[in-house]
Amino acid sequence: MFKKIRYFAEYLLVMLIYQPLRFMPWWLMRFSAWQLGFLMHLLPGCRKLVRANIHAAMPELPPREVNRIARSSFDHLTWNLLEYFWCIGNEKRIRRCCYVEEETLKFCHQKVKEKKQVIFVNPHLGSWEISGLMTPFYTKLQLAAIAKPLKNPYLNNLLNTGNRESTRGVRIIFSKGAMRASLQALKEGWSIGTLIDQNTRLRDGGVFVDFFGLPVPSSTAPAVMQSYCNQKGISCQILFACSLRNSEKKLVGRAWSLEKPFEEYTSHAEVLQELMKKSEKIIRENPEQYLWMYRRFQYIPENATPEQLARYPWYAERPGSKFYSKVKNKPAEISDDGETDA
Repeated sequence: MFKKIRYFAEYLLVMLIYQPLRFMPWWLMRFSAWQLGFLMHLLPGCRKLVRANIHAAMPELPPREVNRIARSSFDHLTWNLLEYFWCIGNEKRIRRCCYVEEETLKFCHQKVKEKKQVIFVNPHLGSWEISGLMTPFYTKLQLAAIAKPLKNPYLNNLLNTGNRESTRGVRIIFSKGAMRASLQALKEGWSIGTLIDQNTRLRDGGVFVDFFGLPVPSSTAPAVMQSYCNQKGISCQILFACSLRNSEKKLVGRAWSLEKPFEEYTSHAEVLQELMKKSEKIIRENPEQYLWMYRRFQYIPENATPEQLARYPWYAERPGSKFYSKVKNKPAEISDDGETDA
């Protein structure tokens, strides 16, 4: 009973911020985001985490540059978050804040004509949330986005199913049982949107790949889905995608194909590594727009070198046996019902 009351109180508190935000003009929303980013930067814990991540990824940067990127990253984080809530369900505002690059738009329109699906792979770069709004709006592809449910059911309904699915052509798939649901969505003609740079345990289908010279665990789900579609005759294609803010303060959606046909890759891990390299390249070009608040370098693999160990941030740790359970030394496979063995 107490938990239910607490959840409802949290919901009311969020609504006190959310509802006025929906009625703000763009300039006031932007100013509010800048203020919120400034306040986050003042929090010692947040500042420590962000600086540690930037230093771990790019140790060659001088402290002054690390501090500049950190401060700017808070601004971009809060700006993207408030702008996303400001745009939901409002096509006029979506046009005001973002668009898809012409070449990418033509490619996606062709996929719609051919009735082919796309597996969009996004990093936490730019505005990954608005990517989910602009994709069905501009490209006309139906998008099933994979999201982690919130523990608070009121907020989960507000921020996930209640809001995201109010956008035409958007459907939410929650992370628990996401593989089965994603494959079913692909069968039904939906494209998939998934985030690549999250710490996926090896027992859940993750593998360690190189990211800024450090091994990090990431999900092979995009490659697993592509393999399954190839086996079942479902036409789809993996695209690396992100929405970056340009000099005009608008978010621009872009997408890139894999460097070679999927069938030429020797493993799911090889596909994932290429996607992570694409992510790293664009992050280096736009470091202020990456989510440095996430503990991306949390897990240290058993075979980490002394040089790598010296670069991991203060929060990093060697995972226990449960991290590796069931899939240690075993690649993820797909069964006929669409589930991975991981």
